[in-house]
Amino acid sequence: MKEDISRYVGIKHYFGESSFEKCDCFGLVKLFYREHGWPQTFTDDNPEPVTEANYAQPRMWRRLYKYMLTHFERVKYDDLQFGDVVIMQVNLCMHMGIYVGYGKVLGMEIPTVYGQSESTLYTRPWWTRVFKYAFRRRP
Repeated sequence: MKEDISRYVGIKHYFGESSFEKCDCFGLVKLFYREHGWPQTFTDDNPEPVTEANYAQPRMWRRLYKYMLTHFERVKYDDLQFGDVVIMQVNLCMHMGIYVGYGKVLGMEIPTVYGQSESTLYTRPWWTRVFKYAFRRRP
């Protein structure tokens, strides 16, 4: 039986949230993993909280990249599978999404507009232009 991914589409963008009512790109990944029973917490025990003010800072993305390398396996574009985390770079900003198969990535609309943008499914022609990295959870 195929999963109905549409339940993840249309969630409003709110920074720092991770629910079906509202979330950001990172929250969407956390929600997806939580709903699938995958135990990844995406916490690195760093006491500096991720806030809207520092979210886009390069040090925060380096911190995420280090976390991903430590807890996930890096995968190539051609080897993507359902549930892989996809990192995209758009206009010098990093965004996250989930590969859901059939060439589609679940992510937040870009550019994100607080409270107005929604989660969406990107097709291969769009997201491959901005693809940066991909990671697979370890069993």
